[in-house]
Amino acid sequence: MGAELGAHAISHLEEVSPEGITAMAQSGTVAVILPTTAYMLRLRPPPVRDMIAGGVAVALGSDFNPNAHCLAMPVVMNLACVTLHMSMPESLVAATINAAHSLGQSAMHGSLERGKWGNLVLLDAPTWEHLIYQMGCHNEVISAVIFKGDVVHRKK
Repeated sequence: MGAELGAHAISHLEEVSPEGITAMAQSGTVAVILPTTAYMLRLRPPPVRDMIAGGVAVALGSDFNPNAHCLAMPVVMNLACVTLHMSMPESLVAATINAAHSLGQSAMHGSLERGKWGNLVLLDAPTWEHLIYQMGCHNEVISAVIFKGDVVHRKK
């Protein structure tokens, strides 16, 4: 229904139908997946693999609310990989450029490109995947956070 109404993004898609997935793909509507909500409320996970196979852009969000107190995107990304069978690269794209696109902000945010804001997380890890591997211990691998080109957090 949201895709038919011209929604830019739709969340809470645990019950989306195959027809809904097709409509989202055709309209360019972004599917915002909320792994912590489905996990905490023990809901059936949304059909993310079907969405990706159907050509829907998938974004990740925390849906921070009274039922899912999680602001940590590395945890969201871990749950997306473990419970929704997303690959690590898929979860990275969903948490960055696709998330920015879901908010209408991908022209300036979501990827490292000339002319965009310099927002990034620097890791002290062998590979970027360790941000997802270390469930709940992401503070151990984050060495710095840069926002709008300025270091706003540095590991002590």
